[in-house]
Amino acid sequence: MVLQSHTKAMSSQTAIACKLRSWKKAILGVFLSFFVIGMTVRLLFVRSSPYPVTLKYIPETWVTTKSVQDTYFPWEKTDLKHVPFTWKQGVSKMVLGVNNCSCPEENPLIKVNWHPIYHAAFSEYLGTVFNESELSGLVRRKIKERKRLKQRAPPPAPVLFVDGKSPLSYPTQGLEVRPMKSVIIPGLRLDVSDKERKTFAVEIIARLGVLTTLADVPGVTVEGLGTAHLAISCDDLSHLNRQLQFIVYTNTYFDPDTVDYVDYRFAGFVGVIPVRIRYKTMLQAFDYVEDDIATKVTVVTKTILRYHLLRQMIDSVRQFYPTITIIIADDSEHPEKVEGQNIEHYTMPYKKGWFAGRNLAVSQVTTPYFLWVDDDFIFTSQTRIELLVQVIENSNMDIVGGVVHEELGFGNAFTQKISIEDGDELGDCFFKTKGYYRTVDGFPDCVVADVVINFFLGDTTKVRSVGFDPRLTRTGHQEFFLDGLGKLRVASCSHVSVGHTSKISFPWQENNNKLDKQYRTLRDQPNNANHKFLFYKFN
Repeated sequence: MVLQSHTKAMSSQTAIACKLRSWKKAILGVFLSFFVIGMTVRLLFVRSSPYPVTLKYIPETWVTTKSVQDTYFPWEKTDLKHVPFTWKQGVSKMVLGVNNCSCPEENPLIKVNWHPIYHAAFSEYLGTVFNESELSGLVRRKIKERKRLKQRAPPPAPVLFVDGKSPLSYPTQGLEVRPMKSVIIPGLRLDVSDKERKTFAVEIIARLGVLTTLADVPGVTVEGLGTAHLAISCDDLSHLNRQLQFIVYTNTYFDPDTVDYVDYRFAGFVGVIPVRIRYKTMLQAFDYVEDDIATKVTVVTKTILRYHLLRQMIDSVRQFYPTITIIIADDSEHPEKVEGQNIEHYTMPYKKGWFAGRNLAVSQVTTPYFLWVDDDFIFTSQTRIELLVQVIENSNMDIVGGVVHEELGFGNAFTQKISIEDGDELGDCFFKTKGYYRTVDGFPDCVVADVVINFFLGDTTKVRSVGFDPRLTRTGHQEFFLDGLGKLRVASCSHVSVGHTSKISFPWQENNNKLDKQYRTLRDQPNNANHKFLFYKFN
């Protein structure tokens, strides 16, 4: 009887446990269903504004199409106009733009930026966030500022042409000289028939320097030594070519980074020799131990308020990298002490900002690379910094990102491609698409992109040269990659990942829930704040 009662009790307890597990699974399933459906329906009727149909405050003169610049194409001004050709309309659209881009009218019924499954294309005109007086005044200031920046920028490099019938030989690339220094111009030669002329004469004309000879050759007349205009003549072509081997260019107009275009002339033929004038690039060397990751990489983060998550992140780092340095930039109103071995905690004025904190933290890095992490990330066995170092040291990449795993189990690499097309006076078109360009040579798990997620290994010197715009105070990510476009080579690797603290809150975590709410209040801002910033800065 006792054994039978005990068995019945055990069966009853097992049944209750199974029911509890079933209820838990049911509740979790319902929650996940509501989560996905809610994210899909939340912005059901959000539509973006097509440009420029719905704009009310833009004068008609501001949206007129800009004319194509006065450029002569190869098929113009030619002696081959009698030869017929068939125009390829598809290719012409790729190369003969009219500097008046427009966003495609991809304005879906559903627009969800962070949906785990659904990623719809949409377009948005940033100018719609301004009222009439704001927009007109801002565009005037923007045009004035654009002119100032163009005046300060170096002139664009000209397209240089080589005449196929030219008898002149000369360097067309790679000739460099330090400011106010001298260099021999190699490769100068004249190739014509000795029977054609009795006297051979060439001219060499500089703009930012003077010309002279390193040696004298018998029978050669050289006029203009020490000036910008050198005239060389001789009755013997071989002697003339011998003299051309000793031509010296000296920079006299100081500019730390510019180009002098030196003319090389003979009987109506003109060659142009680009001489790059710039200082020698000084390498910024770091001292480290080859097999010690702690001397190669610094972990860098920015925090405000969320000390419970910050300490959790630090503990996870220490589990795998006990001696690596962790640098923290903190702009909390009432900073708490964050102490420990190899921890550097820098406090800032309250709400100084997201990118200002990044600048501060990266400025204190003394290792060749740094690993950027958010303060709510959690290191796991898959957070292998040395694998990212292996990629960056065996490729020409400057930033190598990883994958961030969310609480629902899916990973996000946030790889994106950026394209910018010329627009009109109102600005250019900025196209951002999900994806990548190609795999990194030698690393099949890594792809090349323009934007990666907020978990990346960066080359300290290269990232400092771009910096983080401190005007972005509460939010900002892609703006850094926009600043680095064309300056930083960016990749993302799927074989290195980090965990992300769950955003699901529970009633018994009342204190943490209050902090998270305060944090969201600090970070949250209307989209039009960033739109205004982007509209002015990147146009």
